[in-house]
Amino acid sequence: QQAGIPLKQVINEGNHRTWKRPIDPDGLWERALADPSGYADYVVAFDGDPVWRAVQGRRLSELVEIHVTGQARAILFRAR
Repeated sequence: QQAGIPLKQVINEGNHRTWKRPIDPDGLWERALADPSGYADYVVAFDGDPVWRAVQGRRLSELVEIHVTGQARAILFRAR
Protein backbone atom coordinates (compact mmCIF):
# COMPACT_ATOMS: atom_id res chain seq x y z
CA GLN A 1 0.00 0.00 0.00
CA GLN A 2 2.93 2.34 0.56
CA ALA A 3 3.60 2.10 -3.18
CA GLY A 4 0.09 3.32 -3.88
CA ILE A 5 -1.30 -0.09 -4.83
CA PRO A 6 -4.35 -1.03 -2.75
CA LEU A 7 -4.03 -4.49 -1.22
CA LYS A 8 -7.40 -5.46 -2.68
CA GLN A 9 -5.67 -5.35 -6.08
CA VAL A 10 -2.80 -7.62 -5.02
CA ILE A 11 -2.54 -11.40 -4.99
CA ASN A 12 -0.12 -12.74 -2.40
CA GLU A 13 0.36 -15.73 -0.14
CA GLY A 14 -2.05 -14.05 2.27
CA ASN A 15 -4.81 -14.97 -0.18
CA HIS A 16 -4.26 -18.61 0.74
CA ARG A 17 -7.10 -19.90 2.86
CA THR A 18 -5.06 -21.27 5.75
CA TRP A 19 -7.86 -23.46 7.04
CA LYS A 20 -7.62 -25.49 3.80
CA ARG A 21 -4.08 -26.75 4.45
CA PRO A 22 -1.94 -28.17 3.04
CA ILE A 23 -3.36 -27.13 -0.34
CA ASP A 24 -6.42 -25.27 -1.53
CA PRO A 25 -6.82 -25.82 -5.29
CA ASP A 26 -9.76 -23.41 -5.39
CA GLY A 27 -7.95 -20.65 -3.50
CA LEU A 28 -6.93 -17.46 -5.29
CA TRP A 29 -3.24 -17.91 -4.43
CA GLU A 30 -3.11 -21.41 -5.87
CA ARG A 31 -5.08 -20.49 -8.99
CA ALA A 32 -2.82 -17.49 -9.60
CA LEU A 33 0.29 -19.65 -9.24
CA ALA A 34 -1.15 -22.13 -11.74
CA ASP A 35 -1.94 -19.38 -14.28
CA PRO A 36 -0.18 -16.09 -13.39
CA SER A 37 -1.21 -14.19 -16.51
CA GLY A 38 -4.82 -15.25 -16.02
CA TYR A 39 -4.99 -13.45 -12.70
CA ALA A 40 -2.46 -10.62 -12.69
CA ASP A 41 -1.13 -7.87 -14.92
CA TYR A 42 2.27 -7.89 -13.20
CA VAL A 43 4.16 -10.50 -11.22
CA VAL A 44 6.99 -9.99 -8.72
CA ALA A 45 9.08 -13.10 -8.20
CA PHE A 46 12.11 -13.77 -6.03
CA ASP A 47 14.64 -16.45 -7.00
CA GLY A 48 13.43 -19.82 -5.77
CA ASP A 49 10.09 -18.76 -4.28
CA PRO A 50 6.74 -20.29 -5.33
CA VAL A 51 6.01 -17.39 -7.68
CA TRP A 52 9.42 -17.78 -9.32
CA ARG A 53 8.73 -21.45 -9.93
CA ALA A 54 5.26 -20.63 -11.29
CA VAL A 55 6.52 -18.19 -13.94
CA GLN A 56 9.31 -20.38 -15.30
CA GLY A 57 8.72 -21.28 -18.94
CA ARG A 58 5.69 -18.99 -19.30
CA ARG A 59 7.35 -16.40 -21.56
CA LEU A 60 6.41 -13.43 -19.41
CA SER A 61 8.10 -10.13 -20.26
CA GLU A 62 10.80 -9.19 -17.78
CA LEU A 63 10.52 -5.49 -16.96
CA VAL A 64 13.13 -5.00 -14.26
CA GLU A 65 15.55 -7.05 -12.20
CA ILE A 66 16.38 -5.90 -8.68
CA HIS A 67 19.48 -6.90 -6.72
CA VAL A 68 19.92 -6.16 -3.03
CA THR A 69 22.94 -7.39 -1.11
CA GLY A 70 22.07 -10.41 0.98
CA GLN A 71 18.65 -10.92 -0.62
CA ALA A 72 17.33 -13.10 -3.40
CA ARG A 73 17.13 -11.44 -6.80
CA ALA A 74 13.68 -10.04 -7.59
CA ILE A 75 12.19 -9.70 -11.05
CA LEU A 76 9.12 -7.77 -12.09
CA PHE A 77 7.32 -9.40 -15.02
CA ARG A 78 4.50 -8.14 -17.21
CA ALA A 79 1.99 -10.97 -17.19
CA ARG A 80 -0.54 -9.62 -19.69
